[in-house]
This record gives sequence, structure tokens and C-alpha cells, in this order.
Amino acid sequence: MSDTITIKKPFDSHVHLRRGAMLRAVTPITAEKFCSAIVMPNTDPPIETCEQAAEYKKEILGALPRGVSFEPLMTLYLTKNLTPVDIEKGAAGDVCEIHAVKSYPYGATTNSQWGYRSILEAKDVLKKMEEVGMPLLLHGEVHVDENEHEVDAYEGEKRFIEDVLPRLLEQYPNLKISLEHLSTKIAAEFLEKNGKADKLVATVTPHHLLYAREDVESKPLLRCKPLIKSAADRDKVRELVAEGLPFISAGTDSAPHPESKKFASPAAFGVFNSPVAVELYTQVFDEMNALDKLEGFLSVNGPRFFGVEVSTETITLVKKDWQVTEPVTTDEGINIWPIGDVKHGLGNETVHWQIKQ
Repeated sequence: MSDTITIKKPFDSHVHLRRGAMLRAVTPITAEKFCSAIVMPNTDPPIETCEQAAEYKKEILGALPRGVSFEPLMTLYLTKNLTPVDIEKGAAGDVCEIHAVKSYPYGATTNSQWGYRSILEAKDVLKKMEEVGMPLLLHGEVHVDENEHEVDAYEGEKRFIEDVLPRLLEQYPNLKISLEHLSTKIAAEFLEKNGKADKLVATVTPHHLLYAREDVESKPLLRCKPLIKSAADRDKVRELVAEGLPFISAGTDSAPHPESKKFASPAAFGVFNSPVAVELYTQVFDEMNALDKLEGFLSVNGPRFFGVEVSTETITLVKKDWQVTEPVTTDEGINIWPIGDVKHGLGNETVHWQIKQ
């Protein structure tokens, strides 16, 4: 395979930029690596209205370095406060164009306390989304079952694919859906069979492509939701992305936390990967002998699903080893440790590809 590859500038279909000092620290990194990104709404407080989304977008744009071109694409959080009127307003784009609505199962991940226990409860909002063509982004896990019993975290995605997603597809046949951060063999097989580029798609993170449960259980930088699964799950997801299917795209799910929360016990859920995500994706595709499929996954499939233009800019990656040796530090002196850091990673944290400057 080649030691150099040039692709259209990547598109991140799933990123967390936070607020305040953390946003100011991480937004320039995402903007350097990606032309655009779907920005998650699970801030505290959550982004539930177009007005809040407009304010959030303004904060993001204000954090960009001079001369950097980057387009944050805004989303709303599917809470019980969200109404069909909000969906119509977001689709119209007069206050702030809304590109998707994100569903978090109650209690399953960071700032998910405002989510529905079951996505199927949100009937009126889902019907309006289907009507106006607004995509639904799913954190596809069952956290609590119908009897209020907590579901094993390693089984949550499997339960969602088996019990919830088929009902959702049946009840809303024209709803555009993205299953976020695919992490299991059963989910990969479901998408392989049922995925459609304009209807049912999925995003995949770099960490779910690289690591297995047995590697990371005691590693706080890799504690995330959905949890990293078995080697068999990882390998099936790797096979899926290497097929070059038009309904699978890159969604980093980069989710920064301050050092105090990532090295707490238990560690906060969320992997901060934006400094190395593009390079790690490239490394995986190289390992799978699928570099010819990289541009579709990283740069084309995501924009096409959301109906935005593919970037006309390009980036070049070269096969050259390097390591992450320093945290990202906010203007308030708070450290944020990226995945792959040599001090806190798995012990052999060499990244094999690098973006050419």
C-alpha cells in the first residue's frame, strides 16, 4: 500500500465540543482536522431550542482561529421539552438551521438525565421529524428495561438492535436514522443487511475500531459509552468499515473531560480523540488494506447523509510514526488528555500516520 494518501478534508458526523474554556481549547483542533462537524447537544444545560443552538453556534465560531474555515452543524436534544414546533422551526432555519435531533437513553451516558427512557415515547416529535426530513441520531442502547431493571452495559446495544430499532423502523418508515458509535457485531450485521445511504446509516469511532474490552477495562482514557466491546465485536465493525459501504461514516464521538474527571474513580465516560482521530482512522484502513475506501468513510458519506456539500479542500497523510506526549490545556489551566497518550494509554501508543503540514 502507499505511504502517502490525499483525500478530501474529513467531516466529523459526531463530536462534543462542550462549552466555555473547554470549548475554546478543543474547537480549534477539530476545525484543523475537519471541514465541518455535527455538534452534539448534551451540554449542561442541554440544547433544546433553536435559540439555544444559535447561541451555541456563535460560541463555537468565536473559538476558531483567524482564517480557519469550519462549519459547525447544530443539533437539538430529544427531551420532553422538545416539540413538533421546534422541529418545524429548526428545519426552516430562520433562527438556526438544525441538522438533526439526538436521542440519549435516560441515564446511559454523560448528561443523559434529560433523555427519554424509551425513544418510542416521543411519538409526536418523531412524526414531525419524519414529515420534514429531520434526521434522528440514536445513542442506540437500552439502559433500563420495561420493568425498571438496569441492563448490563455490555448488552445495551444488542438489546436496542433486537428490541427497539425494528419497532422504530416499522412505526416511522420514512424517518432518517443514524445509529451512532456502532460497537457490536450484531449492530454491524444489522447495518450490513439493512443500511441505506439516504435512510439508515451508522457512524463509527476510532476507539471502537482499535481496541477490545480485554485491553482497556482499567484504562480511564478509554472509558466511554457505548463501552468498548470484545475483540470479535471490534473485528466485525472493522470489516464493515473496510467494505466501503455508503451508509457508514466517521463520527469521532470525541468527548473531552477535565483531568480531574477522567482520572477519578470511576472515570467519566468519554474519549477525547480529536487530536489523533483522522490519523487513527487512516491507520485502521491501512491495516485492513482498504485505503481506497478511506475518503468515502471520512469525507463523503457523512455530508451526503446530512445534505451538505463535500469539502473541496484536501489533506495529505503520510505514513510516519509519532506519539501523543502532552495534554491539551485550557486557558484556565485544565488538562485534557487525548486517547493514545504515552503516559496513560496501553503502553505502546505509536500512531503510524500523520497529517502533512
